[in-house]
Amino acid sequence: MFPRDKIETQRGLGGSAGLGYLPGMGGFISAMFAEIGARRRRLRASLGDRGQAIVEFLVLGGLVLGSLGLFLRPWMPAVAPWGFALPLVFLIGFCLIEARRQIAARAYKVRGPEANAEEDRIELEALLKKLRREDGYDEEDLAKARATFESSTNARWQARLEQADARVAAAGYDRNVALWSFGCALAGAAAFVIAFTSPPPAQPEEDWAPPRDAVVIDMDP
Repeated sequence: MFPRDKIETQRGLGGSAGLGYLPGMGGFISAMFAEIGARRRRLRASLGDRGQAIVEFLVLGGLVLGSLGLFLRPWMPAVAPWGFALPLVFLIGFCLIEARRQIAARAYKVRGPEANAEEDRIELEALLKKLRREDGYDEEDLAKARATFESSTNARWQARLEQADARVAAAGYDRNVALWSFGCALAGAAAFVIAFTSPPPAQPEEDWAPPRDAVVIDMDP
């Protein structure tokens, strides 16, 4: 039913030392940037150009405020020093989410033949039920419809493979990335507000002493 070379190729994609389905660093980075572009296109399709720009501005603005914004006043870095770590924390969390997404996408491709056969069975049953409810279809017509459906199995399998990343992302990874991004942006904004509204440190008081050339006059009451 499925070309053996395609199945073995997809199984080979999942092999890597130590991390299961996770590819090497070069493949990980290229797949991550490809998914960033695809995620931006999905965001643009959902919110429009202006909505996408606002979302990205809020996320980047929060991270910049929480780190570089602390240099606005001399005492602000000492009040919220954890703000400088937010960009690194954001990057680490984003890479971990992306690693889980890539593992899930490659696992989906590896078990694709079984999943594809199950989806084909469900679609075929729905098609045959629909044809039986219509007038003029006999068993011969149903057999022809089944044969036509089965003849395009490989085409459906290839289409589902191409949509594997989008299917996996739709399972919740887009939501996880959005929640993580806004969480880090809010933390950055909080660091800036806390540091900006804090009073400057009190200057140490120095005991006044007269200059050396001053004339000391003692006055008795």
